[in-house]
Amino acid sequence: MRTRPCSAMLIAAFLTITPALASADDAPVYPQPPKPDFSSMNFLIGTWSCSTRSARRPAAVPSTDTYIIDPTGYYLVYESKSDAVPWAPFAIDEKFMITWDPEIKQWGSVNTSNIGDYGLAMSKGWQDGKLVWHPVNNTPELDIQSSSDFTITKVSDTKMTNESSFTTKSGKTVGVTGSCTKSS
Repeated sequence: MRTRPCSAMLIAAFLTITPALASADDAPVYPQPPKPDFSSMNFLIGTWSCSTRSARRPAAVPSTDTYIIDPTGYYLVYESKSDAVPWAPFAIDEKFMITWDPEIKQWGSVNTSNIGDYGLAMSKGWQDGKLVWHPVNNTPELDIQSSSDFTITKVSDTKMTNESSFTTKSGKTVGVTGSCTKSS
C-alpha cells in the first residue's frame, strides 16, 4: 500500500505534536487573577437619578444610572440610560465595564453605547473624595476634537457631582456638569 504525501504529512505532524502534548502536564498552571477590591465603589451600587448639562445646550439631560457587580466579580457594570431630547432625537444607552488592573495599579473603564460610541478611560482611584477618569482614546467625533478628564466628586453616599469639558474642532472649550442622587 502506498502512502499519499498528504497522509504522510499528517502522520509526521501528529508525531511531532504528540510529545509536546505529553509534556503539557509539566507546564505551570495559570493562577486565577484576584478579583478587584470594589470596597471604595460599593456606595455606587444601586440606581441613581442624574442630570447632565452641556454649556452649549439649553437644558440638562436626565438619565437613570445603575451600578451592579457582574456575576464574575471582576467588573463593576455601570449603565446610563437617557431619553431623546431635541438636539439628540434618540434614546441613549451607555454601558461601562470597570475593573482594576493589578499590573499598572489603575482602574480601567471600557464603554460602549447603542449609537456606536466607544471609549477607554483610566483612573488612579478615589483621592480626596474625587475619582478622575482620564480618556485614553480621545478620538475626534462629530464636532469634538478632544475631551478633558472626567471628574466625579462624592458629596455623600447618596449624592455625586461631575464635571468635564471638551474642545470643539473650531477650538471652543465647552464645560459639562452633572449631578446624581441615589434613588434606590
